Amino acid sequence: MGFSVKGDYFEACSCDVSCPCIWLGPATQEACDLLLAWHVTEGQKDGVDVSGLNAVMAVHTPKQMTDGNWKVALYLDDRATPEQSEALGAVFSGGAGGHLAAVAPLIGEVVGVAPASISFSRSGGSLKARVGDLLSMESEEMVGMDGSHPPVITNSLLGVVTQPVTQARAGAVRYSDHWDTEFSGTNSFITAFAYEG
Repeated sequence: MGFSVKGDYFEACSCDVSCPCIWLGPATQEACDLLLAWHVTEGQKDGVDVSGLNAVMAVHTPKQMTDGNWKVALYLDDRATPEQSEALGAVFSGGAGGHLAAVAPLIGEVVGVAPASISFSRSGGSLKARVGDLLSMESEEMVGMDGSHPPVITNSLLGVVTQPVTQARAGAVRYSDHWDTEFSGTNSFITAFAYEG
């Protein structure tokens, strides 16, 4: 049956606004710490419904993302049944195929895949996600020159989503599990996502 999932997505990274990594440029810091959060509004894999569940990924990459050797930790919603958790893991790791499978060759080490208490909230252009006491991230859409709409980037050269993303700025971001990082006022992207495979 394959899979089809869609919902809300945002990411925050340690690069300055706007992140050059999506254009295959080097990160603005010595490495890139990247946090990705998905909320599935509707979706299934092989008939297993995963609607309403969340997944979050922490990524540490070298200065040049395309060099690979990414270190990755994946957190899956602990409200999921074992079948749902397996489905979520397959979709958001890229193991089930689809767009995320194209990014998977850049991963050098998966340091963990674990169930966790994940919260995800969105109010207009403001998004927040939390993974227990291990990770917290927030983002706010920026406003473009017209004073009312966010800047939009389409068809970038590298990304975990294929949909156009709106430019945002990260609020307070903190991660302390397999490595530690903390930043704010840096790059963020927001979009609706849709994956199929």
